Amino acid sequence: MIDELQKRAEEAEEAGDLPAALELWKERSRGDGAEIFLLKYGSVAVKLGKWDDAEVAYTEAIRLCPETANATFRSLTKSLMGCVWLHRADKHHLAAAATAKEWFLKSLDDKRCAPSLSLLGAACAKLRDADGARAAFEEAIALDPEYEEAIYNLAVIEKETNPRKARELLERAIQLDPNRASAHGLLGLICQKMKEPLPAERHLRRALEIDPKDYWSSLYLATLLGTLKRNSEAEQAYINATQVRPDLEAGFEFFARFLESIGKFAEAEGERGKIPAPPSIQ
Repeated sequence: MIDELQKRAEEAEEAGDLPAALELWKERSRGDGAEIFLLKYGSVAVKLGKWDDAEVAYTEAIRLCPETANATFRSLTKSLMGCVWLHRADKHHLAAAATAKEWFLKSLDDKRCAPSLSLLGAACAKLRDADGARAAFEEAIALDPEYEEAIYNLAVIEKETNPRKARELLERAIQLDPNRASAHGLLGLICQKMKEPLPAERHLRRALEIDPKDYWSSLYLATLLGTLKRNSEAEQAYINATQVRPDLEAGFEFFARFLESIGKFAEAEGERGKIPAPPSIQ
């Protein structure tokens, strides 16, 4: 049965009033069933970037959940704590990733499941441990052959050393989630590198159809169209990329080089003139 405080917290969260929802979940977590509502409190704290509050919430939830309690709940809570450390922006990224890895390993001690293994792989990837990441993603897929997140992340690991395997993995990921722009974009790039322009263009355009603000897919598409001598289309793709991320130098520089290659030297200088100045050092 939903009590009045829980109802108000849910309504505030659904309305997007996260600060109010945070306080309501915090208050509700002081009563019965506290461990469940601490997870709600921690979740909203993460959305607000209140990392310390989220850490406190999950720490208390773990304390309230003894070793004899439900293994699934213990594993979930420890994975959520790992996610706090994996994504928090207030700590050095490598130190935070190392702490996240420890929590995911603790989660897996309670219950081995594909989501926690995939998160462990993400932490290993941040720590530049490709072998550890690969092993975690492969085990996740072995446990759940349709776990798309692990399939996609394994493709990211494999893309440099084994592009054919990465391509196969991305094709599987797209079958499971046809609307994942990042999978289409990466598959398009791999096809482009494998000298297969037709599928490369198809997947890059699909990525942009899903997410028109996908900067890298716009840039890769522009490069591909330039190599195919479809100059007007390439020019428009470069314009799209630089409009999405006018703060990045790469798009303007690549655009300028393309314009020079087709004899538009004045236009190339104009694009280089738009390159943002580096931040001043105080």
